[in-house]
Amino acid sequence: MVKCCCVYKCRNVCNSEARAKGVSFFRFPKDKRKRRAWTNAVNRDKWTPNEHSWICSDHFVEGWHGDDPGDENYAPTLFSYKKKRTEDDFDREQRRLDRETIRERLCSEKVNMEREKAHLEFSVLVHGSYCKIDDSGDHDQDIAAAVPCAYHEITDDVDVPIMTCDSGVQCEEDPLLIENRHFKKEVRRLQEELRKHKWGAERIRDDDAMTRFYTGLPSFAIFLWLY
Repeated sequence: MVKCCCVYKCRNVCNSEARAKGVSFFRFPKDKRKRRAWTNAVNRDKWTPNEHSWICSDHFVEGWHGDDPGDENYAPTLFSYKKKRTEDDFDREQRRLDRETIRERLCSEKVNMEREKAHLEFSVLVHGSYCKIDDSGDHDQDIAAAVPCAYHEITDDVDVPIMTCDSGVQCEEDPLLIENRHFKKEVRRLQEELRKHKWGAERIRDDDAMTRFYTGLPSFAIFLWLY
């Protein structure tokens, strides 16, 4: 496909004539902010650039584009059908780009906060299943029974401390802790079994019969002499 400038009323085409005049062609950048600045500068109604959209160097002050948003070459500024942009126009464009950047950042922060809130609610829901409320009422009865009689004899002329208590909460033990404790017991049992079956010189000490059985030597004294 032939490269041609997408700017209104620009007739530059990538050919030998354009190369002879030193005209270069730039594809629209992938950076969202810079791409939006270029699109707004071209200012074509109901038009969106694609991978085949190009802008020639005639529309940049120095014939090349920069990456600094404060640079006048950040976006195309030279258009034959437009009046020359003033310093106020550049400042206004910069403020608009800054506002859009802040708006995008705030939207991103809001999305992150909502995601963290969802994770927190899910975590509370999952871990909350480990606990159950004791609705039997026995807890309140026990508290009431423990209160001295003086607190039950309430008169209108005396300020009596109000004693309150929360409903009892009975929590089931974490299944991971139960499993961990079970594995520790199993490890201790296996270590004890290993200690019992571990062979050593103590098993044949002063026992010639065991010495002959395990080593083939006639006596334990010979075993000590050899080893």
